[in-house]
Amino acid sequence: MQNVLADRYVLEQEIARGAVGVVWRGLDQVTGERVAVKVLRPELRGETEIFDSFGAEAGILRTIDHPGVVSVKDFIVTDDVCAVILEYIDGLDLREHLRVHGPLPAAEAALRCASAAETLAAIHRAGYRHSDVKPGNLMLSGTEGVKFIDFGIARAAASKTVPSHGTPEYIAPEVASGDSASTGVDNYALGLVLYEALTGHSAYRGGSITDVVERHLARIPVKPAAVDRDLWQVVEMLLALDPRARGDLDAVAAELRRLAPRLSRQATAPIEPELRERDATATFTYDPVTPHAAEFDQSELGAMLAAESDAPPPRRSRGLIVLGVACALVLIAAAISVVIALTGTDTPKEDDMADPSEEATTAEVSQSPSPTTEPDDGESTSPGEETTTVQAPETEDPATEGDSGDLSEPEGPNGNSTEGTDEQQLPGSDLIGSPMPDN
Repeated sequence: MQNVLADRYVLEQEIARGAVGVVWRGLDQVTGERVAVKVLRPELRGETEIFDSFGAEAGILRTIDHPGVVSVKDFIVTDDVCAVILEYIDGLDLREHLRVHGPLPAAEAALRCASAAETLAAIHRAGYRHSDVKPGNLMLSGTEGVKFIDFGIARAAASKTVPSHGTPEYIAPEVASGDSASTGVDNYALGLVLYEALTGHSAYRGGSITDVVERHLARIPVKPAAVDRDLWQVVEMLLALDPRARGDLDAVAAELRRLAPRLSRQATAPIEPELRERDATATFTYDPVTPHAAEFDQSELGAMLAAESDAPPPRRSRGLIVLGVACALVLIAAAISVVIALTGTDTPKEDDMADPSEEATTAEVSQSPSPTTEPDDGESTSPGEETTTVQAPETEDPATEGDSGDLSEPEGPNGNSTEGTDEQQLPGSDLIGSPMPDN
């Protein structure tokens, strides 16, 4: 490889290598700026599709003007070399960061993936889909941003064809099954990036390429215990089997930014992935910070009123009963006074007067139920007892609580991410430009 391209760009140090190209850190001798030089492997110059995709990358990057996309500075094609000159970003890509430092804190993972979601939304609006979203293609930018650095297999958004190269760990199920692709493939891969940022491990890594591809179709990651429930709903929505159910990326970004302030700023230990069989995954609804007041339609309001009218009348308290008895006694005393006033004021003779104790006893017995009479079912056997049966409050069944069996265990004592392991040992690993099976 020559050290100077186009008599301008000095190749100083190789910084990345993949199946399609090699990336160098370079120096622009005209401007004095650092640049990244992506050079197509010489042996692939004869591969028409790969050569055309490599050249198309420069055109796509020129079209998309967004802070989350690396800018293109030049495109060089000679008899000896084909290269794209890109903006140089100092630092680590997300894959290397996870390999060296482990998972991101949940708050940082949410913010960086919100940045990625916003960038992908802008890419889609520009008429493209990225098609190769993965940690190795995301450079960390600032404290909470990312930049997409590789558009080698990007396609027009309207195109239904899948690229001939890709990364098995991050392909969408519809691509794995051989169906046509859409912008939803980027949403799916973003869900896997968010999962990996939170756990330090790729969800589907391990085994042959065929094994990896089949897992996308049949299985989905289990929620780790350390991951926030609301944040996990975003992950699960992005990993939906149906591309139409993977949400709007602008709404995803807004939800991640809404959640970030309350998420942990302490990273967990790496978490080994655990998968379960696929089923209907959770739907995603973006709730604004200040939600609108609830509204009822006429059917709901009618049902509420009907339920209220059918409800049994409330029990009267003992205080009201006592007050009623007191009022009745006052009225009886007033009636007796009126009767005495109308019949005269003569004092009755002693013989004409009844024994007051006997009268009281007789009156009390006449108002009480006969002790030999058996009460009907459901009636109290004494006047002082209440006839209402009190039902004990229902308690929640502990079995209805969240099943802890769905939570993965923490990483073992080795605690190392599998990111960066030799590709020959991991056929389904993060290979830049690795061929897609059967495509």
